[in-house]
Amino acid sequence: MAQPEDQTKTQRRLMHRRTIECEGYLRDDGLWEVEARLVDVKPFPMSDRYRSLQADDPIHDIRLRLAVDDDFKIHEAEATMSATPFPTCIAVEPVLRRLVGERIGKGWHKLIRQQLGKLESCTHLSELLGPAATTLFQTIGQGRTPEGGDPLADQRSSTKPPFFVNGCHSWRSDGPIVAELLPQFASQAAKE
Repeated sequence: MAQPEDQTKTQRRLMHRRTIECEGYLRDDGLWEVEARLVDVKPFPMSDRYRSLQADDPIHDIRLRLAVDDDFKIHEAEATMSATPFPTCIAVEPVLRRLVGERIGKGWHKLIRQQLGKLESCTHLSELLGPAATTLFQTIGQGRTPEGGDPLADQRSSTKPPFFVNGCHSWRSDGPIVAELLPQFASQAAKE
């Protein structure tokens, strides 16, 4: 990772690396799918009671897959834990299925805590659901035929606000972006 030029040249030693990778897909059956993976490694060998690892062997290698419809309702949810610090960690793989039938949206993190529970799940698996959800928003946001098109074309004639309106600073309904690009969803303050 590059350092900003104005940062002090303090010596430091890499102690841990976490990589999160997410990919979003449109499936032939019309569902949207995300695959997310979290990998933790140390740049040095380490051993504990349960395993011996070489430098860059995964401490955690956790994957999840969610399939949702256009309304972000979850139809499929699964987890795979290929590398874990304890042999008991893999027992939580089935817990993700509790999300089937739920909807990704407002209150998502609270829903995760309620459905998965603290002691019945894995912190890393729960954390991975955040980037997985935002990847789904990015995946669905371009529509089913994104090549060369205007990603907002379908929204301009819609009467229902898209999920991203009031989802962040730039897409707030009282701001200039919504007023300009999707005026039908702009608040009165933005129109004035």
